[in-house]
Amino acid sequence: MNIQKVRYLLEVLDDASKVVPVIPVDGQVKIGLGSRDRTPDVVIPPACQSASRDHAVIKLGGDIPVLTDNSKFGTVVNGRRIVNSSVDLHDGDEIDFGLDADCWRVRFRVADYTSNFDGTITADPLELLSVSDNPWKISIGRSPISEHLGGYAFHLLKFLADHKGSWYPKEKLARALWPDPDHAPYLVDTTLSDCKKEINDLLKPHLKGQDAILSRPDSSYRMKPRLEGIRANKEGEKNG
Repeated sequence: MNIQKVRYLLEVLDDASKVVPVIPVDGQVKIGLGSRDRTPDVVIPPACQSASRDHAVIKLGGDIPVLTDNSKFGTVVNGRRIVNSSVDLHDGDEIDFGLDADCWRVRFRVADYTSNFDGTITADPLELLSVSDNPWKISIGRSPISEHLGGYAFHLLKFLADHKGSWYPKEKLARALWPDPDHAPYLVDTTLSDCKKEINDLLKPHLKGQDAILSRPDSSYRMKPRLEGIRANKEGEKNG
């Protein structure tokens, strides 16, 4: 069996934002509809007629991945359309190629995946955690989690999943989750602590024993990005 490490993936999303195929990518990745005499590294499905033959390029060789749009109608990254310009990519960014009516949507992933010859991908389940607020839905890859969180806990999970890797003090979390103080819970600190426990208790069995939400002594919370683990491993390789 041909086993290889894959650092970058494009997770193809359907209209319901469920993860479908995954495409390992590396180096300089040309993305587009292609033509008879030119096939890009990643081929956009022909149903996306608003995409271009040479739509975009993702460069993965530097410290920060960069997407450059070369198309007629542009590329949308996390809701922001760029046309003939470049943008940095980060783990979890959602990318739409083409116009809304027929766009092809992927999620960019940075992770330490293992890929075998038949194209199946085994990933850290925390990396594949997906949280959708319309409807309230939590999934690991394509597998939905049937258990439900309370409203406060769900919105804490959604916020930290959308801002993965950043530490947020409880005061900042409270302002983000409850901008109107009249609608904030009576004991904010206690509520956030209870929500963190509720989230971790529910998700830990699905995450191979990992906590989804981490905390530190200054009462800050965050969701750990998988990229952090890769950097730590690489530092260990250099020092070993």
